Amino acid sequence: MEANIIEIDINNLRRNIEVLKGYIGPYVKFMAVVKADAYGHGLKEIAPYLDNVDGFGVANIEEGIILRELGIKKPILIMGDIFPADIKDIIHFNITPSVSNLETARLISKEGIKEDREIAIHIKVDTGMGRFGFLPEELLKVIDEILSLENLKLEGIFSHFSTAGTDKEYVDLQFRRFLELMSMLERRKIFFSIRHIANSPAVLYHPYTTMDMVRVGIAMYGINPVDTDTPVELLPVMSLKSRLLSVREIPNNWSVGYERTFISEKPMKIGIVPIGYGDGIPFQLSNNGYLLVRGKKAPIIGRICMDYTIVDLSSIPEAKVEDEVVLIGTQEGKTISVEEVAKRCGVIPYTIITNLKGRIKRKYISN
Repeated sequence: MEANIIEIDINNLRRNIEVLKGYIGPYVKFMAVVKADAYGHGLKEIAPYLDNVDGFGVANIEEGIILRELGIKKPILIMGDIFPADIKDIIHFNITPSVSNLETARLISKEGIKEDREIAIHIKVDTGMGRFGFLPEELLKVIDEILSLENLKLEGIFSHFSTAGTDKEYVDLQFRRFLELMSMLERRKIFFSIRHIANSPAVLYHPYTTMDMVRVGIAMYGINPVDTDTPVELLPVMSLKSRLLSVREIPNNWSVGYERTFISEKPMKIGIVPIGYGDGIPFQLSNNGYLLVRGKKAPIIGRICMDYTIVDLSSIPEAKVEDEVVLIGTQEGKTISVEEVAKRCGVIPYTIITNLKGRIKRKYISN
């Protein structure tokens, strides 16, 4: 039997989008960020349901092509830099590139002239992330040349916060730099129809930064990017479930798992769950966490194995083979959230959901 299943609740996904759209107001565009296989939720499977967004944000041309091949007609923005070799496909599939340097703008213009197509671009500005984008002073020096390039439409301009969930002072510094640049460009009669900088934590905790469009990723999937209460209720979209493969008794002073990191101090009932770090279960949960069995906590004992996780069932005497096991999600009123798992592991929630892959079957729940 297929024991390991990721359940994706499409109803909660669509609801979260509507809640967030209500929070930002009717005049702000909503870009759904679906990079990294829709944050581990399945790009091909969920994208067709997202007809309540204004566009899609991706990391590379390959993700954009997948969306177009699904029949998605809405705007698609590649949020990072592009390879020169991608420009032909960008034009062919009508995908919007980010432009972080003059040479890329020239190459897109050249290909646009060749194909007799006007190419919409978004200028990316580095206001303090230190990754992609023109520095503000660099853009001011070259913007006139970019404007002079044929077959380019300067549709958008954007930047990216680096500390939107942790450092309001730096958020305000980045936002101020962006606004000052906008002001200088506008004094030169240079305007963009779509200005955007806000990501999920900025939307939730710095709503004054929403501008013309927001780029929402993790919050759309019902996960709080910040370790505090959200101003709106977000419902979890992903659950991860398995089943007990084996239930057995071990004696006192018995080793469990590799390297003997757990040794029983009494006779115990243990269960083996057929999922491990080969499926994306964090190794950091070794001897550090629990799963849900029959609505009760079953502590993880020993090291997480490549294919198996071992749990203590001593307080769940009724547990038996094939019982449902919840690793992320809710069972009989008890919940293990992605945020809780990430906190236990000392990582960010993004890594938990994007690492779940391989042998795990996905099941999509929708009305």
